[in-house]
Amino acid sequence: MNVFRYFILTLLVCKSAIVLAQDPNPPLITRLSVNPVSQQVDIFWVNSSAQVVGYIIYFEDISGLWIPLDTVFGIANTNYTTSSANPQNKIETFSVVAFDAFGNNSIRSSAHSTIFVNNSYSECDTSIFLDWNPYLNMVGMQAYQLKIIREDLTTGIVFPEETINIAREDTSFFMPVEYSNNYTFWLEATSTASYVSKSNRFSISSTIIDVPTFSYVNRVTVEGENSIKVTAITNSSDVSHVNIYRSYTENGFQFLSGKAERQVDDYSFIDDLVIPNRNLYFYRAKPVDICGKEYDLSILANSSDTSIAPNLMLGAQSITQENISVLTGEYDGFIEESHLEIWKEVNGQRTFLQNAYNNSVYDISIENDFGKVCIYHISTEDMLNELGRKDTVFSNQVCISKSPVLYIPKAFTPDNGDIKNDIWNITVNDEESIENYQLKVFSKWGKLIFESNSLQEGWDGTFANNFVPNGVYIFDIQIQFAQGQNLRETGRIMLLR
Repeated sequence: MNVFRYFILTLLVCKSAIVLAQDPNPPLITRLSVNPVSQQVDIFWVNSSAQVVGYIIYFEDISGLWIPLDTVFGIANTNYTTSSANPQNKIETFSVVAFDAFGNNSIRSSAHSTIFVNNSYSECDTSIFLDWNPYLNMVGMQAYQLKIIREDLTTGIVFPEETINIAREDTSFFMPVEYSNNYTFWLEATSTASYVSKSNRFSISSTIIDVPTFSYVNRVTVEGENSIKVTAITNSSDVSHVNIYRSYTENGFQFLSGKAERQVDDYSFIDDLVIPNRNLYFYRAKPVDICGKEYDLSILANSSDTSIAPNLMLGAQSITQENISVLTGEYDGFIEESHLEIWKEVNGQRTFLQNAYNNSVYDISIENDFGKVCIYHISTEDMLNELGRKDTVFSNQVCISKSPVLYIPKAFTPDNGDIKNDIWNITVNDEESIENYQLKVFSKWGKLIFESNSLQEGWDGTFANNFVPNGVYIFDIQIQFAQGQNLRETGRIMLLR
């Protein structure tokens, strides 16, 4: 063998030895992404070594050991889809090794893990809490994008996909949710190199609730000197109660007065911390659903604000034994037009007096009324409203207590033969106002000699069926009238024969 041929052979052997000793560069994983269809992991990488003929896919097991998963042949085959991964339920971590035809392997690439989004949502929550592991080692990692698809379960409408941008430093997010909706979520990590890594995808159905769409204060009616009843209507079967707020001006600060509880077809509340004959109050109703969410709803279709209404207030201009002068108010809380009526109540008996106008003065004669006499007015809708109701509200009452006129004889002459003035009795000019009556007659020494509970029964001048002597006797009259009003008269009687 000549020297030249030996030199060439030696050179080839050395070059082969050099090639056999050179390991490929490790691949660079660009992204891991959870496939939304197969729910497996798509792995993508780039290669930088010309002698590569294939790749080994590794995954990290639960103990942290790297286990070969599969082999991919061909230098240009730089992606792989798993077949038995579980990225819907946990974080999956992968690495790739390149190898050449001589059995040389690269070191493992930087590990990449799938994004796994956890969620926390409970019945009645109005938001869902999302948290996830950060996506590491992506080239040019830029930000996250939360993707949402929402379907309204009450209408079946599927809304366009929504995107919320989230900073790459964040690993959690509170997402507001509406009732009766199905939500599908997933997270995408993006990079300046246009890489996208998708997380697991999951869905939740939010709490199914019949959401109210309006609130109507249908009545604010005065029920006593310190009591106003407020009733409200809403259109949801899932309303727990209605919060009633009170203010002193239409747009003033609202104080929570209490809860209107469900009745047959509305919600009612008694406010007993008011003085309706002096003050005007504005009441607002806000429904609260069974999950505790309060709704500030103000508009009923084709109407102005229906969630607020004042009490109907009647002002006292002057009050005498013969006349009550009043100033009417106005009530604009109804859906339909309404009218005013003035009424009188005497000892619990109510009488219609006349129709009236807003903010007008009326003089009401009470000359022939006795007992407790009150004037009030009411406002009534003129026709059935769109809710099928025709409501009435009552104002406060302007009252006076008028004692009935008693006619009490000063003397009588029983058993003197003229058949006149034989019975001592009192006369009342308005017996209908009397609820309880008691008459007692005493001797001048205080001995009870006659007693009666009837206006028709008088004293005949006897005691124990015997005539009493002439002289002065003492009477005591007690009368209860006008719903608890009391009258007492005492004096002297002269008995003469």
